[in-house]
Amino acid sequence: MSTGAKILAVCVKYSLSTIINLFILGGLLIKRLIVGKDFFHVKPRPVPPSILTDKKWGMHSYMSLKTQGIKLHYVEAGDRQNPLIVCVHGFPECWFSWRHQLQELSQNYWVVAVDMRGYADSDKPSKLSDYKTNTLTEDLRQFVLALGKDKCILMAHDWGAALAWRLVIQYPELFSAHINLNGPHPSVFAKHLQSSWRQKLMSWYMLFFQFPWIPELAISVQDLKMFEDMFKGMKKNDEDYDAVIEGFKYYFSQKGALTPPLNYYRNIDFASIAEKIPKVKVPTLIIWGVNDIALSKDLAIKAVDECETAELKFVEDATHFVQQDKPQEVNAYILDYLSHRN
Repeated sequence: MSTGAKILAVCVKYSLSTIINLFILGGLLIKRLIVGKDFFHVKPRPVPPSILTDKKWGMHSYMSLKTQGIKLHYVEAGDRQNPLIVCVHGFPECWFSWRHQLQELSQNYWVVAVDMRGYADSDKPSKLSDYKTNTLTEDLRQFVLALGKDKCILMAHDWGAALAWRLVIQYPELFSAHINLNGPHPSVFAKHLQSSWRQKLMSWYMLFFQFPWIPELAISVQDLKMFEDMFKGMKKNDEDYDAVIEGFKYYFSQKGALTPPLNYYRNIDFASIAEKIPKVKVPTLIIWGVNDIALSKDLAIKAVDECETAELKFVEDATHFVQQDKPQEVNAYILDYLSHRN
């Protein structure tokens, strides 16, 4: 892309972002008048709820990545002698989104669910530039290497999955298998975004997140009610739904907790995301919740063509948060796929 085209792309991005944010801010102010002074209130949560510290999920640990200058929190379950599965969450989540996989898959695997930088109990650098895609990818590469296995199974969702695609392409020697859950392949997403008006409309939030402080404000209103709305798909399958929601709210209610995750989006280079990427050599399983309101199922279908070996499983009646909505079905697909690879 030429310099002129890049400048135009940046101008369009910020112009649209400004329009969207001013519109949403106006709506928030109107709702504030209707709801009252508590509309912008977030309840203090100084102590983690018991569901986050329950030992049934696994053991909490930290890893310092010295060359990255970052300390990452993770939860591990299972025998370290077993094959390793590294789980990488998406937005707006954390290690806790893998709770069902930590419990079930750890019977046969060593399962490690990491909090990416800026999330939950991992370090949260303050600079916007600390959340560039290359930096985030290198965090995960070094994390995987430090776990000490020759190879591992990389399982990732949403933003974590976007980074995982890059990892398996750039460092295929580190991975025996790749499991993708509702996470778009970078070049497929870029091409589809350019050609599909439906995907453009579904991706409006990416422009919304470019603006400072208003997205943080919008997410926090009514004591982070957004989490209840986003995760309602798991309500029918999770007996501890209210406690689960409170677990996520705890992490994101902490001071400054919303900005780092949003900085992932603020570092997207819209002018270069359509770059040519080599085919994925690592065997890949794609699991996709069909009721995803942010990502079209066409992205999953087209991603198969970017892999030398891939299987695709659609999960009906599951939203974007497929591993939380339908954990039994997702776990069954994972175990079946991995059993045929041993």
